[in-house]
Amino acid sequence: MRKLIIHTENVCPPIPLRSMDWQATEDGYEPGHPIGTGPTEEAAVLDLIEQLFEEAAA
Repeated sequence: MRKLIIHTENVCPPIPLRSMDWQATEDGYEPGHPIGTGPTEEAAVLDLIEQLFEEAAA
């Protein structure tokens, strides 16, 4: 089992919706890797984990 290190950032894009204020990426992120997004830090992390599980199952 590998250790999962996740980095989060409060990006607050210049849009009226707050549903994508947070981004979560895996340590060693490169373009094309999954990015979790959400209105809160926790939601962004959960979105990223869900994407990683889907990717592993494919």
